[in-house]
Amino acid sequence: MSKRLGRFVALVLVAGLVVTVAGAGAQGSAPVPQAAGQAACPSVVAPGSFASAAQLRKQLTKAMSFGQRNLASASHRRLISWLEREVKRIDRDFRLRSDPFRVWRWLPRTHARGGPGLDIARAGGLSLVRPGGKAGSVPVAGAVHWSKPGTRKGRLVYLGPDDEITAANAKGRVVIRDFPSGSLPFSAFGFVGLYITPDLASETGDYARPYINELQQELLAAGRAGAAGVVFAFDVPRRQVRGYYDPHTGTLYRLPAVFVGSAEARRLKALARQGRSARIAVRAKVDRAMTRNVIATLPGQSKEKIVLAANTDGNSWVQENGIVGMLAVARYYARLPLRCRPRTLELAFASAHDTLVSDGTDKYAEKLNETNVAFAFSIEHLGTREIIPTGQGPRRHLEFTGKGDPFLFAAGDSDVLRQTAIATTQRRRLDRTAVLQGIGVPDAARVPPICSMGGLGIAFHRRLIPTLAMISGPWTLYDPAFGRRAIDFRRMRSQALAVGDSILALDELPTDQIAGDYLSFRERLAQGAPTCPREVYPQFAPGP
Repeated sequence: MSKRLGRFVALVLVAGLVVTVAGAGAQGSAPVPQAAGQAACPSVVAPGSFASAAQLRKQLTKAMSFGQRNLASASHRRLISWLEREVKRIDRDFRLRSDPFRVWRWLPRTHARGGPGLDIARAGGLSLVRPGGKAGSVPVAGAVHWSKPGTRKGRLVYLGPDDEITAANAKGRVVIRDFPSGSLPFSAFGFVGLYITPDLASETGDYARPYINELQQELLAAGRAGAAGVVFAFDVPRRQVRGYYDPHTGTLYRLPAVFVGSAEARRLKALARQGRSARIAVRAKVDRAMTRNVIATLPGQSKEKIVLAANTDGNSWVQENGIVGMLAVARYYARLPLRCRPRTLELAFASAHDTLVSDGTDKYAEKLNETNVAFAFSIEHLGTREIIPTGQGPRRHLEFTGKGDPFLFAAGDSDVLRQTAIATTQRRRLDRTAVLQGIGVPDAARVPPICSMGGLGIAFHRRLIPTLAMISGPWTLYDPAFGRRAIDFRRMRSQALAVGDSILALDELPTDQIAGDYLSFRERLAQGAPTCPREVYPQFAPGP
């Protein structure tokens, strides 16, 4: 252990943040020595100098006021322009640049009622085909993102979760499918866990969230089978999943698809048993358009960078509120005197997380020089409240539990990064938080051994840039129906404070100590070691 790293660990221990012990830590640490007559640079963020919960709520309310931020839509463009103005209001020394690129976009043709922007909930349609040509409509929760615009007709067929979608059972038919959500046991967090707060460590059973799904596989299979369309059935009321906004791969599917709630699902399954037919419609458009990343750079004492990243497109108060957390951290950091900012701060407001085929964070990260980035920190889905299904049958519905949704704080292959993540988690008393090495099974032959950081962080981590990442995955991630109720702003503030504390702690260490094992990984990569492949999704779904 070097003397500089030893001092860092000593500060952690002095602060009462012993990383092997669960529980809350102290609120400060020893100041960094300064020249005579100068005030000490802060080693933790003073809460009184940081955005309040009310201020975070006000700023996120403004960001949400533009409407659904569908990729490359007018609402999305307005949000990006607002972010540029907000950055300039923080400090005129911020240098702004745009990185434009072309994407395929999928936009509803339906507009929101009583507000700005578009409305995916109104973009889907489903009607029964009756003798004589008359049709009766079936209410839907919305169109499925990236499904094919247009109208198709076919006989209804319900295929259960154990039934493979094939041409034999699906060709020319409107397939009813239970929403293909997945889960993993809470105990899995311990497999790659570095520190788990006691309130999460005591959880038993399964962590089940709809973002863990197989929508991509189901839609590809239905397209190959020649199905007329797909109806994905939730087991909760339609009003609670109105406007559900997934998948996000960016694959342009070959057939229209819609979501329905539990009551409509029961009715449709009964009609399928009767041999009835239905007409399925998606009112949307697909075209090519320009979007852009916005990069804001605040010069420090050196050109070495600290990168903060979040995406700008999304459809709920969760996806993506990380931009507001980034603004709060940037506002605090910019107020520090230059002598307390040893590195340059760069904010990457990335577009096109809506389409992983063309993800903007990945485009930004591939242009970075890893030797000039001290560390990157992706910030996603802050302050989320837990909401889960409860009840059985027709009474099953979504209900807030009164807890925060499990929060993941991933720290890449560096002891310093991992100690920092644990220390700030304890100092800020973050609730229901798992500090992890990453997400996945380690492979010692690969660099890095664990590829995923749970979200945007993978764009930096797989390029061997030292990475921290915060993320959660609540029911409300792609479900906008609960609006601002999805967010606990005091919790959001604590998590944003932990981001600030992490930056201050790492700012006092040289880059090579922050990098840890990333340095040897780069050497192994240069010698031909395998690395994490980029996850590839087809732009156009294959046909039969």
